[in-house]
Amino acid sequence: MTPNQTTTPDRSMPAVPAPVHVTDYQGRPIVYVVRFCGTEESSVASAIRQAIGVLDNFLHRQDADEPRELVVVYRNRLPGAVTLQVGFPVAQRIADAAAGEVFAGLTPAGPMIEMLPGGDLEAVLGVGEQLPEGHTSFSWQSFPAADFRPWRTHPSAPVLVPAEFGGPTSRPEPS
Repeated sequence: MTPNQTTTPDRSMPAVPAPVHVTDYQGRPIVYVVRFCGTEESSVASAIRQAIGVLDNFLHRQDADEPRELVVVYRNRLPGAVTLQVGFPVAQRIADAAAGEVFAGLTPAGPMIEMLPGGDLEAVLGVGEQLPEGHTSFSWQSFPAADFRPWRTHPSAPVLVPAEFGGPTSRPEPS
């Protein structure tokens, strides 16, 4: 290097995580709460812990079994902010009792690409931004009870995104 040359740090975009495979998911009844938070680990962890508490109280009032799975859907990703839908898959009768801040719906459904971005939250939230087709409307993860009882830091788990990169695949209504 001559005295007049300078080095420029490599500012290339991070590599897109390689998809593992595509799986067709069926929607399952779920109860969930919505939380708005920052993208820092402490903000997301606090929102998830608080949501789990609200959902546990709801399930206790319904005399429901302790959940074995936690689903977190990441939506409306903006710089420094994310909307979380934090929920437990449940029997339909439990979902039918949802009220107040506890909503009922279905888990994400349709063809999903499983991505392995790495274990940290920043990589999880960045999956949609790295996809070649642009931003996905949502991404989601599923965690077994051992990973969320108690929730400490973001566990390593595959991130699922719609195979079409634009949201759930619409399907014709059964006749």
